[in-house]
Amino acid sequence: MRPTLSGLILLTACALPAARADEPVPSVHVAGIADPEMRSYRNVAAGLDAFDANRALAPNATLRFRMRHADGGPANADDGLRLRLASDDGAFQENVPIDAGGLLTVQRSQAAYDADATFILNRKNGLYTGHPEVRTAGLPDNVRRLGDLRLECRVTIAIVKEQMPFMAKAAINTLMMTSDWCAKKDFNYGVMAAQPGARAVLRAGERSRTLETHGWNVLAPIGDPAWPDDALVEMNDGGT
Repeated sequence: MRPTLSGLILLTACALPAARADEPVPSVHVAGIADPEMRSYRNVAAGLDAFDANRALAPNATLRFRMRHADGGPANADDGLRLRLASDDGAFQENVPIDAGGLLTVQRSQAAYDADATFILNRKNGLYTGHPEVRTAGLPDNVRRLGDLRLECRVTIAIVKEQMPFMAKAAINTLMMTSDWCAKKDFNYGVMAAQPGARAVLRAGERSRTLETHGWNVLAPIGDPAWPDDALVEMNDGGT
């Protein structure tokens, strides 16, 4: 079933190789969020709450949302995307600017929350995806701070949980053996790279670790407490 912004994010728990070949790594693969024109503002507000509640992971970071093509490629000014926030009865309407790089900011709005407004994109369902992106200023585009990714995961999962039926949440809680999915030890988070097949290395001081890549996603070990929040994921073109 295709995930929708008013339904479920594509979330799969799977076993992937760990640092030691005899230990499977529980992983969450956040492959994208489809049909952004159908996402409820109230669902996104849960993500904003999670961002505020977990700011200690990334004190100097900002939260935005990035639009991509459904196949994973980044959206840009050439795509001509237009987004608005509107209630079903039309009483509430507000444009949401998307910049040339496909990024947008969702502001707090009690009026949008009260109106149960949804985000409406000027494209057919399924052509574009959108997902939270947490970044600390001053880092190159191809470098992600691990604490930022830990916070980004919590924003994403907060939105997911707001959308999911209770039984689905309970089933994943049972599978993960915790309700804090992002904090599970050896838990991997799928980070969207600039291109598929990117080479990625996690670095902290003199330590380094090569990360797995699956398509557009680099698997970052956000649940491993041995890696500090200031560790950096460096992603480069797969051909370099």
